[in-house]
Amino acid sequence: MLALGLVLAGFALTAIPVAPASAAPTGTTIDQCNGVPGVGAGTGAVECNVTVTNNLDLATGVASSTVSTVVCVHEANTKVDCGPATVAPYTNLVLHVAQCNGSINVGGGNVLCTVTIVNNITGSATPTPATVNQCIESGTGGGTEPTTDCDPTGPTTGATVDQCNSSGNGGGATMRVLCTVDPLSSVVPEIPVTVTQCNGSGNNGGSTVICDTELTTIVRAAATTPTATPTPTPTATASPMVAPLVEAAPQLAATGFSSGPLLISTASALLLGGLVVLFVFRRNIRRPGRQG
Repeated sequence: MLALGLVLAGFALTAIPVAPASAAPTGTTIDQCNGVPGVGAGTGAVECNVTVTNNLDLATGVASSTVSTVVCVHEANTKVDCGPATVAPYTNLVLHVAQCNGSINVGGGNVLCTVTIVNNITGSATPTPATVNQCIESGTGGGTEPTTDCDPTGPTTGATVDQCNSSGNGGGATMRVLCTVDPLSSVVPEIPVTVTQCNGSGNNGGSTVICDTELTTIVRAAATTPTATPTPTPTATASPMVAPLVEAAPQLAATGFSSGPLLISTASALLLGGLVVLFVFRRNIRRPGRQG
């Protein structure tokens, strides 16, 4: 019996499913407006926008995203109607955006690009500030200082946002490289998004590079199933005992007097008569007969 129990226990242990290791999220890369030379044989402007909305339920692992894009290449230093955005749904997350890199390097052009990412997470997650590597070795080659206006500025290895580096070089106007990352930008490890934008662009003098990035993380608590409140069972309440009503003596119809006193008098007379009969009967029994 002991051997049989050990065999059954071993079988039960092998039948218990083992939870798989947490896998890194799979994602899509949005790659647009990179390597744009200009318009025709001359310079030009590249004006591109990406808006990403990521959705992830940590409990179920269900992920999705929606991407809105604008791609617009036109003559330099002009304003044009770039038309409506193109919207596309995805069944996974967008984890990287690469936009406007290595573009408009013929001088005298414009690089105008924006990335906006919103990460919606259902479950427990802790956002942290996004790290930035921006405007390194940019705005060189001449021009009135300052040639760059970037916030924040500074080298960061493995940054969330890598933007406007080695751009706007070769001379030109003052404040020709204007790049920002929203200071409230945040990320979570559950959705490890990164952005590479406007690097190596707007070189060879006379160009402007204006690029922005914003990352927002929204954490929502998982829905909880309400616990049903038990309905109390009604307890039967005993009815109070009520003494039966004694019917009052009826009224004599002819006289209008109550029959109660009459009944009492009759009962008393019958009782008295019975006692007299009993007394006489007992006296006769006790009197002995006379002998002659």
